[in-house]
Amino acid sequence: MTADAGQAVAERLRRLAEGAHPVDDGRTAARAVALDRHRRRRGAGWGAGVLAVVLLVSGASFARTAVTAAPAAGTPVPAPITSAYAAPTPGLVEAPVRGSLADDEEFLTAMAGADWTDPTAPDGQLVDWGGPSPDPGTQRVVYAADVPGGHRWAVVVARSGPSWMWAWFAGPRGAEPAEMSLTIGSVPLMSQEQLVLMDGSEATGPLVVLGEPGVEAEYSPALERMPGGDLVRGYDLLPMIDGVPLGVVVTPVLWSAGEVRTSNGSAQQPLFPMFARQPPSWPVYPAGPVDDALVAPCLETIGLLVELEDDGYLSYEDTSYQESSSAELAAREHQIAACFRAAGQ
Repeated sequence: MTADAGQAVAERLRRLAEGAHPVDDGRTAARAVALDRHRRRRGAGWGAGVLAVVLLVSGASFARTAVTAAPAAGTPVPAPITSAYAAPTPGLVEAPVRGSLADDEEFLTAMAGADWTDPTAPDGQLVDWGGPSPDPGTQRVVYAADVPGGHRWAVVVARSGPSWMWAWFAGPRGAEPAEMSLTIGSVPLMSQEQLVLMDGSEATGPLVVLGEPGVEAEYSPALERMPGGDLVRGYDLLPMIDGVPLGVVVTPVLWSAGEVRTSNGSAQQPLFPMFARQPPSWPVYPAGPVDDALVAPCLETIGLLVELEDDGYLSYEDTSYQESSSAELAAREHQIAACFRAAGQ
């Protein structure tokens, strides 16, 4: 995907995020930018690869101790933060290790020391996340488990300068640490952030909610249109497994469709899953260059407001977004993606 096409997709995500999140402190927009960067770097095999997320965990094994990475011999351990600003420690960092592997000290220690750089995409290409590296010795596993569908997941947090970051590693059920691959890395972690992680390779897949202990969560796969025309969301409570809300759920039809809400989130906006891979049913955008001059009239024919600026930047708006169901939005996104594919060079 060209930079311009990638920006157009990111702009679309921003508008979707803004429609779903009237108040979000800018976090959703930041995630949309990160998603766009991820898309352009992933290439053909991962055109629309990751999604904006936020979720929380509850804790059954509260007394479990933290496992942090031991710095390699000769590696200086960073001094305590002494600058005028240091980000508050997120609740997820202070929570106990959770998941079915929370008692596997050897696995946790190895994952705490796992490399956050140069992950390999499904097409064999190396992926540069462009984020900061974790400070040596600050990495800590907060979740490790074999989850439904034959997957093994591990989530690691670490300090990077004054801020906190997180990374998601995945592999097949029973994988050794060396067989775990970096799925998402070097993502900023806010003080009260909740993470929602989901596999998107099948029509249904595991969804895990991570955050402070004791929080319940429920999931809605889509905003649906009722026979009378009303738009309604239905939520199902996620089972609590090994201290976290974890369930096998329907994969949403679009990145904006699935939502999670938590028992302590009455004043918060809904949370959106981050995906380990792009669901095959999602719209596919071209990985190569596109001719924006051809994209613009195509988008206009499907009812979008389009602007092609002098500098070549293409932007577009769907004025019916607020009145659309998830299925209707997905159908329109497939049309948009087809316009970009048709303009491929």
